Formats: sequence, structure tokens, C-alpha cells
Amino acid sequence: MRLPVCNFDLESDMLCPNCQARLDRGEITQFDIEFSKLMLKKEEEYPRLENLVILKAAKAGARLILVVKKKNKELLLSEESLIHELIEQFGELIVIEGPTKLRTVVREFIFPANEVGVNNLYSPDGTKESIVMLREEDRERIKFSKDELRIIVSAVMGESVLFEYQDDRRKLMKEEEIKDEFEQRMKELEEHRAR
Repeated sequence: MRLPVCNFDLESDMLCPNCQARLDRGEITQFDIEFSKLMLKKEEEYPRLENLVILKAAKAGARLILVVKKKNKELLLSEESLIHELIEQFGELIVIEGPTKLRTVVREFIFPANEVGVNNLYSPDGTKESIVMLREEDRERIKFSKDELRIIVSAVMGESVLFEYQDDRRKLMKEEEIKDEFEQRMKELEEHRAR
């Protein structure tokens, strides 16, 4: 079984320079390390998982998201007793096939809908935040709420990912217009009283 962290690191309980650098860059997380330790122990109980490749493990609320190499999803899901153990320990299990690219991950969680677009914002400190736009008419078709999508996809990607519906933005703009109109009328009223 190949895991997000080197087997030697897991057995020695110390990260090699390569894995430490990956941890520092945010490519792996502390949860990847802990989950890899668990799976290394489980490998003895489930020898059929010898060829399984887990690329990433993420905890998002009451969900465990595993990113596995292509064509490994069925291999993992075939071990029903392991799946049951993981669900009992971590909550709902979601398995997706990697590698993890933002649009691919987003499409996995909003299927059968499609995203309208993805915008990336970079802050002065160099951090990146992505905003995924969704169509209002797809709101009922998407299994997860905007907040659930934010938590899940951000955990998988290791970066901040926000979700918005097109109508949310229009409503916000309309509210701002109404607020501006109210402020304008208040100014006019004050000017009228001052005369």
C-alpha cells in the first residue's frame, strides 16, 4: 500500500526531509500522517489492499475524504469491513479518484451540475483563495450546501475554496443598490431640513 507519507517515516515516527518539506508546503497535513499510520496497521489485516495507492486523506466535519489513484476506488470499497470501521471512526466516507485538480474535485461534489467558472484571488501575503461560481438553477441538484462544499473541497485541496451561486451575487448587488438609494434619500432629507 502506498500512502501520502513514506512507510519508513510512519514506522520511525519521524519525517524524512522530503516528507517534512511536503508538510511545510501544505502538500500533506497532520491528518494525512495520522491516517497513514492507521492504514499501515490495517494493511496486515487486509492483504488485498497491497496495491492500493492513497494520495490524500482529509477530515471535513463529520466526513472522511480519501483521494485514491485512478482505478483504486473499487479496490478500497471492496473491503467492506474496513469501510465500516472507517465510517464508525470518522463518519461519512467519500472516496474520489485523483490526482486532485480543483475543477475535477469540484465536479465530483456538484455532479450532475457544472460550475460556471472559477476565480482565483491572491492576497498580498501570497495566499490564494478560489471562488467557484454555480448556477442558481442547479442549487436543488447539488447534494451539498455552499458551506459543506467549502469545508470539503478546501480540506481536499489544502487551500481556501468558496462557493457562490450567481443569484447570490445579484441579490447582494441589489441590496447594496437599495442601501445606496436609502442613504441618498437620507442625505436629501437632511439637506432639506438644513434649509
